[in-house]
Amino acid sequence: MTRHPTRLTEKVLTLRPRLTARSHPRPKQHSQAPPPLRIGRILLARGLKGPASPPPPLAYDVEDYSRFFRRLAASLPHLHRPSRDDFLKVANGFWQRMNVRFKWFTIKSFRKFNADDISAFVTWFVMSQTIWILIGTTTFFSVIFAIANSLRLQNFVARAISDYLTSETGVTIIFESAIVPKWKDSRISFKNVYISRRPTIVTPSRKSIGHAAALGYDVSDHPANHGVEEEEEASDISRDDLNWSMFDLNVDSIDVTLSLWRWLDGKGLVEDAVVRGIRGVLDRRSVTWDPDNPLNPADYRHTYQPGDFELKSLQIEDLLITVYQPGGFRPYTASIFRADIRCFRKRWLFYDFLCAENIVGQFDNCLLSLHKPQSIGRTTEMDLKDADWARMSRIRIDGVNVDHLQHATSMEGPISWITSGKVDAVLDIKFPRDPKDSLQFNALLGEIADAITTSFSSPTLELIPGQRELVKPPLTAPEDLAPSEDEGRNTPSVIVDIDLRFRDVKAAIPIFTGDLSYVNNALVRPIVAFMNANRTLVPIHCRVVKSLDDFDGSWTLWDSGLMDEISLKMYDALAYHVTEANMNRRLKTVTIWSLQKTASAVLSALRNAFDPVSTHFKQSYLDAKIYDGVHPSMLRAYLDAHEIHDNDVSL
Repeated sequence: MTRHPTRLTEKVLTLRPRLTARSHPRPKQHSQAPPPLRIGRILLARGLKGPASPPPPLAYDVEDYSRFFRRLAASLPHLHRPSRDDFLKVANGFWQRMNVRFKWFTIKSFRKFNADDISAFVTWFVMSQTIWILIGTTTFFSVIFAIANSLRLQNFVARAISDYLTSETGVTIIFESAIVPKWKDSRISFKNVYISRRPTIVTPSRKSIGHAAALGYDVSDHPANHGVEEEEEASDISRDDLNWSMFDLNVDSIDVTLSLWRWLDGKGLVEDAVVRGIRGVLDRRSVTWDPDNPLNPADYRHTYQPGDFELKSLQIEDLLITVYQPGGFRPYTASIFRADIRCFRKRWLFYDFLCAENIVGQFDNCLLSLHKPQSIGRTTEMDLKDADWARMSRIRIDGVNVDHLQHATSMEGPISWITSGKVDAVLDIKFPRDPKDSLQFNALLGEIADAITTSFSSPTLELIPGQRELVKPPLTAPEDLAPSEDEGRNTPSVIVDIDLRFRDVKAAIPIFTGDLSYVNNALVRPIVAFMNANRTLVPIHCRVVKSLDDFDGSWTLWDSGLMDEISLKMYDALAYHVTEANMNRRLKTVTIWSLQKTASAVLSALRNAFDPVSTHFKQSYLDAKIYDGVHPSMLRAYLDAHEIHDNDVSL
C-alpha cells in the first residue's frame, strides 16, 4: 500500500526554511518550490513515483522551532501554525508530552529558548531555592542528609559536623550514628551523641577514639591511643587552667528544627530542640577559690555575643546525671523526668529555666517541681496589682538536705550555722512583663474575661498555698517591703516569695568567727539557741526583690546572687524574731514587777484609809517608842491580832 505523493511532498516541504528575510514583507505569490532533484531523491527513497506538484505556502517560520518540534510538525496533516493540542496528538510517550507541556507552560510558545528565557529560569531557580532554604531550612538539610545517607557518606558528614561544632564551642561533640531526617515531624534527628568537656591534653585522643568506635573499629591496642607517661601528663595538666566544671554526657537522641532566617538574625541556627535520654557525670572537683578573697558573682556572668543560641522551645526527657562537688562533698544525683521550656536563651539561661512551663524531676532523691500555681480566682485589686507581671511560677522541693544550701552560701548567714536537718522550700516567682512587647489582643481578651468571671465570684480569692497552713505565723523579716515593691514597679524586677520550713535541725556556733561581723557575733548565740530549742519546725517566710539585670548572663543560682539574698533575709527574720523575743521577755518581766509594786502600793493605801490605828501602832513599834498609857504587852497583842510583824515588808 503506497501513500499519495502529493501529501508526502507537502510534509517534506514544511521542513524547508524560508528563504526570504524577516525584514522584507511577505510576497503575495507562493514561495518557490524546492529543487526538483531533491524532491525526486526523496520520492525515490520512499519508493514513490509521480510528478512533483508545486509546494503550498508556509504559514509559520520553521526556523524558530527546535528539532524536536520540527519533527512533530512534519507529522501534522495541515500547514497552519500548530497549537499545543496538535503537538500533543502526534507526540508519542510520556516524556514527549511532558516536553510539550513544559514548553507551553514556560513561554506559551514552541520557539527556541533565548538568553532572556534562560536568565529568567536561572533567576527563578536561585530565588526559589533561596526562599526554600529560608522558610524550609529543616527540609533542605533533610534532603541533603538523605542524599548523603543514600551515597554512604553519613560517616563523613557526621565527622565534618562534629569537628565544626567542636572547634566553634570548645566542647567535644561526637555523632556516633548517622544523622537521620524525620520527615513526619519535620525534624532532623541526631542519634547517640557524645558530649564531653575535659582538659585539652585528653580531648584529641578521646575524640579520635570516639570516632573510631563509632565506625566500628577496635582502637584499644593502637599505639596512637596509648596515654602519655605520668610525669609528662602531670606537667601538661599543671600548665592548663582546670578551674572549671567538666562533664561527660551521652545523649540518646536530639531532634532539632533549623531556621536560616534566625541564624541571619543572630539567634543561632537551631529553632527548637527535643533532647531525650541523657546520662553522664558533672565533675566540679577541680574548681577552687581563695577563701580570703570572696568571689563576686557579677564577675562570672557570661557576656552576650552575636550568634548565641536562642531556642524558641526546648523539651528535655529522661535526664540523669551524677554531680561531684568540690571540697569533698558527697556525690549526688540530679534528674529531670520532663521539662518544657518555652524559650531557652544562652544569655538568659537561668532566667528562662525559672520561666519554664513545667519541670518535674529529682534533686538528691528529693522531688522537685516547677509549675504555674493554681488559683481559685482573682479579684479586681489583684489584677490591678499584678498588671506589670507577665507570668508566675512556683518551685517546690521537699526534704532536701540542708548541706546543699550551706555549700551555696557564704559563712556569714545562719544557714552555715546549721549542722544537720532538712528543708521544704516553696518559691513563688513573679516575672516582669517586657516593656518592648505590646499587649497582645488575645491576652487583653483573656484579662477582660477573667475580670468578668471574678466579679461574679467571692471577694476573698487567693492562690492555693504551696504548703500546709501553720497554727502560728512563720518568722518574717521587718516590714520593709513597701519601698522595694515600689522600686520593682518602676524598674523591671523579679519578686520571689520564699516559704522555708526547716525540720529536725541542729545548729552550732562556728569555731572560727573571723567571717562574722560584730552584729552577727552578738546574735549568733541567741539564734543558735532558738533553732536548737525549736528543732522540730522552724518556718521562715521572706521576700526577695532582684533586679532583672542580675539575671543577665547568669547560668546558675550563685551567678544571680539569689542564694545570698535568701540567706540574708533568713538572718533578718531570725534576728528580728530573737530580738523581739528577748524584748518581749524583758518587757514581760518589767511589767510583772511593775504590777506587783503597783498592787502593793494600792493595798497599802487602802489599809491606811480603813485602819489608820494599826498603821500608827506599827510605826511606833518600829520606832521603839512607847506612848504613855499604853502597856507594851497590849501593843504586842494588838499587833498580833492584826497580823502585823516586824518582817512585814508589804507595809
